[in-house]
Amino acid sequence: LNLARLEGGKLELNIRHDVDLVESVIEPAFEIVMPQIEERKIQFTKLVPKGLPVIACDPSLLKIVVVNLLGNAVKYGNEGGEVRLTVSREDGVVRAVVWNEGPGFPREEQKRLFRKFSRLNTPELMQRKGTGVGLYTCWRIIQLHNGKIKGASEHGQWAEFVFEVPVAGPSSAIGA
Repeated sequence: LNLARLEGGKLELNIRHDVDLVESVIEPAFEIVMPQIEERKIQFTKLVPKGLPVIACDPSLLKIVVVNLLGNAVKYGNEGGEVRLTVSREDGVVRAVVWNEGPGFPREEQKRLFRKFSRLNTPELMQRKGTGVGLYTCWRIIQLHNGKIKGASEHGQWAEFVFEVPVAGPSSAIGA
């Protein structure tokens, strides 16, 4: 439904200016993904400093991003491997990094990461179920927040996804 709303331009940002990112986004997202983490025997590390400032964002939409990135890290990572979530504040943005130990993806596939209905064409990744809309949805939500998202990998070893959103939140022109 959210993808359809994104595509139709009808997804409205519900910006709150007092969002505790850990309490309203990170922890609820972690709770949603926890059963997958346990099932795949993932070693999960959360590196989130105390005292992060409140930010202006739509917490429901950012939670979709974090759930998607954590879920992908668990799904595409090595069973029994490691997944890390690191959050920091740098120069007016909040930055989140989701890293996983696993097959990663070749550099030449990187350009396809955030395309709608696109799946990376590697034998290791094609064996896992997916629709090719999750990363696209993340990209759109981060765009709506005036943020940035990117992915990187060392093929055969690890993958990571990084997003940044401004602490001050998106401008009113976003999504127009």
